Amino acid sequence: MAIALRPYQLEAVQRVRLAFLEGHRAVLFVLPTGGGKTVVFSHIAQQAAARGNRIAVLVHRAELLEQASRALADLGVEHGLIAAGRSMNLRAQVQVASVGSLARRLSMLPRDFFQLLVVDESHHASASTWAKALEHFNTAKVLGVTATPCRSDGQPLGAWFSCMVLGPTPAWLSDNGYLAPARVYAPPIGFSAKGLRRRMGDFDLRQAAGALGGSRILGDAVSHYQRHLEGRTAIAFCCSIAHGQAVAEAFTERGIRAASIDGSQDVATRRQLLEQLGSGELKVLTSCSLIGEGVDVPSVGGCLLLRPTQSLALHLQMIGRCLRPQPGKTAVILDHVGNIERLGHHLDEQEWSLDGVKKREQSKAPSVKTCPQCFCAMASTLSVCPECGHVFRPERQKLITVEGELREINQQELRRQRKREQSRARTATELEALGTQRGMKNPKGWARHVIASRQTRGHWSLLA
Repeated sequence: MAIALRPYQLEAVQRVRLAFLEGHRAVLFVLPTGGGKTVVFSHIAQQAAARGNRIAVLVHRAELLEQASRALADLGVEHGLIAAGRSMNLRAQVQVASVGSLARRLSMLPRDFFQLLVVDESHHASASTWAKALEHFNTAKVLGVTATPCRSDGQPLGAWFSCMVLGPTPAWLSDNGYLAPARVYAPPIGFSAKGLRRRMGDFDLRQAAGALGGSRILGDAVSHYQRHLEGRTAIAFCCSIAHGQAVAEAFTERGIRAASIDGSQDVATRRQLLEQLGSGELKVLTSCSLIGEGVDVPSVGGCLLLRPTQSLALHLQMIGRCLRPQPGKTAVILDHVGNIERLGHHLDEQEWSLDGVKKREQSKAPSVKTCPQCFCAMASTLSVCPECGHVFRPERQKLITVEGELREINQQELRRQRKREQSRARTATELEALGTQRGMKNPKGWARHVIASRQTRGHWSLLA
């Protein structure tokens, strides 16, 4: 079955093929959420199979396995499935494999069995299970596909890929009708998540769930849904399974049919919930992380961000769930937790790199704090000042729920606001405080970078 590729998808197929011809073994293809990554790699797999190669498409979720299988079936490509509870059909040249199931069956497959590995959502590629599979089939070419080529832990994808092929930007896709336009509503500038701890590269979700529990996050999530999305379907991204269930109950109590989806449910139940969302039978589906990647429900009209994050990848993945285009559709994004202020507008152009985020070298010397009574400097680990005996009490900060209305913002407004805030910060201390407010991992390093840039351009001198 012939399915016509969009012009930019056709160009992507050609550029990926050229990269392999130029001698790259592992190529990373980047295309924003909703741009049609599955269609692109399915065509590449079809072409490779036609030339007599064996291909494995590696996924990490049952939903992604089914999605890839449907795309290959639409092209008329015979394929097998390697997944829990399924028998392998190795006669088919193309296999769609759950990476966990494949890793457990590596002893059954010679190292040269596949000539091409397609790694879906390849920002997970450095995880141990993925690494095990990629290292086993070390003679195969590798095509990684992702919308967000960055990991929350900062590990570089350059360890696995030597070449990056970039598709069009989100703004271009939106301007040309390939992504739905969106209206964005966010909290007033000044919302801060600095009271939340960091854990494994992101906010501590257990703490966030406790601080944000229920449906009231900077105003009532249900009321904002009724005001901006009444009658349309939406996905609400929550901090935990319990938080998701509580939000679903809050919608149900207001007469809006809602449900929560999570990994403890069987595949059939999850599939049914997604189908009900797609048909409109369900108006709101809540989830912690299960529907952040690979879920394709074009009819979804909006998303509710009820989960704070400092992960750009997660931020873009969540918003992307409601950007699939449909005639006459304008998506609505309700950001109740300040993610857009912290991480930017979804149409902002990103500077992706295979180098990742390099972690600042840690000093062996203990950090220092100052006594507020006598101003003695001491190691931060001390609880009592050695000079005056002042007792340091642990500070317990909580993210405070604030009543208020979300206001509509646009990309240009957000950029101007952030620039104004940054320009008003005149010293290193002020810049560091701004970086902390925005949830940056290394506010000191960012402050130094801004100051160095200003000095290079001949701007005002450092006043700290």
